[in-house]
This record gives sequence, C-alpha cells and structure tokens, in this order.
Amino acid sequence: MGTALALAIAATPTADGTLAGLFKALTSRLGGDAEPLEEPAVQRLVERARAGDRDAAQRLYRQQVDRVFRTVRGVLRSDAEAEDVTQDAMLAVLTSLDRYTPREDARFAAWVASVAVNTARRRFRRRRPELTATGELPDVPDESAPPEREVDTAREREALLRALADLAPAEREMISLRYGAELTASEIAKLVKLEPANVRKILERTRERLGARIEELLQRTGTNL
Repeated sequence: MGTALALAIAATPTADGTLAGLFKALTSRLGGDAEPLEEPAVQRLVERARAGDRDAAQRLYRQQVDRVFRTVRGVLRSDAEAEDVTQDAMLAVLTSLDRYTPREDARFAAWVASVAVNTARRRFRRRRPELTATGELPDVPDESAPPEREVDTAREREALLRALADLAPAEREMISLRYGAELTASEIAKLVKLEPANVRKILERTRERLGARIEELLQRTGTNL
C-alpha cells in the first residue's frame, strides 16, 4: 500500500473521496437502493409515506438503509449489532415521519442520521468496541477463493473499522456522520451542537490520524492498492 492512501486520507479534497470509498465497503445487505435520489424526490416520498403510501415508505427505507448502516457500523463493534441498530433506527424513522419537519438548511438524510446516531448511542453505552490484544487484523476467510481485489477490500474494511475503534467516541461519530451518512459539516454541526468551523477542524485532524492508523494496519497484512 505504501504511504499513498494515508496521504490521500489526510489531504483535501482527495480525502473525501478516499474515506467515502472505504466507508462504501461497510454497506449492508439490507436491500438499499444503489442510486440516491435528489432531495426534492426524497421529500415527495416523505409526503406520500406520511399519507399512508406503503410503496413510498418502502422506497424511503431502501434509500436510507445502507447510509444508516454505514453510519452506525462506524461506532459499533460488529455487523450483526449494526444491522440490529439499523433496523431499529429505520423503524423509528418510518413510524415518526409525522414528527419530521423539513428544513432548507438540512436534508432528510440528516434527520435520519440523528435518529440512527441516537439509537447507536444507546447501544454503545452497553457495549464498547473490542480490539484484539495485538491490534492485528483478523484473517479473511478464503472458503470461496475470492479474487485478490475482494481480499484487499475485506482487509481495507477491517482496517477502517479497527482504526475507527481507536478514535474517541465523538471523533468516531463525526467521521461516521461525514463519510457514512454523507452529511456536510454544517449538517453535522447541528447534530453535535458545534460550530461548522469546529467540525471541519476536528474532521481534518481526525482524518490525518485515521489515515496513519489505516496505513499501519494494512502494512502489517501486506495489502496493496
């Protein structure tokens, strides 16, 4: 891998694309849509779902579920736990649409992320992330003899998760909101009650440390990009 990925993660704007790509590897298999809708189309789905349109509610679910999973997976210790929290969060979203108020300065996804983060926080208080004693990445099963790139992707995914677990909870949450939920600094600032400028500074500092840690973990396992 070399230093290229760590430098890319620490840099701007390359960092956004690099970390976003790593977070994409956290996508669940819960039936999400591959392509996100523009905000006006999302808001139309919200209105239809509020009126009892089941198809609209299902489409909202598919639009948001992978993003929710990527967000909560960044702060929880396992896929299974993240899937449970994702389902709980999405149920809360779909049964609470009457309490959602559209805002010009925040997308529907930001409200969904707030529900997801609050659900994850409750779970996180009960179960802290666990690391191995050595910090080494787990072996990737090769029962189906996956292609080399699939092995690399699996190791990159594990490196990201282990690097996230090294962060302070507030840092991990903000990184997950930025690259898992794909929120802007302004949207994150409203959720964590900080100024957008402070959020940007925290994200910048955290990216640099995250990149160095991911590089360290991948070098141990010989992953090359």
